Amino acid sequence: MQQETDLKDKQHQDQAADPALQSADQWQDHLAKLTQYGEQLYQDYRQQAGICKELASAEWRLSTRSLALTIILLVSFAGGLVLLWAGLLATLGLAIFAFSQSIWLSALCLISLQLICLFWLWKNIGYISSKIGFDKTSHSIKQLLNITKE
Repeated sequence: MQQETDLKDKQHQDQAADPALQSADQWQDHLAKLTQYGEQLYQDYRQQAGICKELASAEWRLSTRSLALTIILLVSFAGGLVLLWAGLLATLGLAIFAFSQSIWLSALCLISLQLICLFWLWKNIGYISSKIGFDKTSHSIKQLLNITKE
């Protein structure tokens, strides 16, 4: 037992006598801690990346479900609009027939209204579809490529 305490005292005296040895030990301790922190940081980032992946997957499932429901509701809404338009035309046709007693006048008025509606829709479809595209982006890319070629 005495030998152990003597040995420890001698080690403490050697360490106190050699500050360079103490400094090296401190650097090794610091490097070991930095390595531990780096490993922990790496594990934390991997865990966070896994959580982000799970979150993105869950959001993708919810988004596709919401998109499917939105499409179903839009189709139902469009069906309702068609029925509303058909009911409006039928009511208007019956009213014209009640006042004029002419089936031909009623038919001509209803066909004219339908053609006017279709013409308006076609014109708007043409206008909106002309806005589809990446004209500005493609022009910008072409300019960029022309600049880099020079």
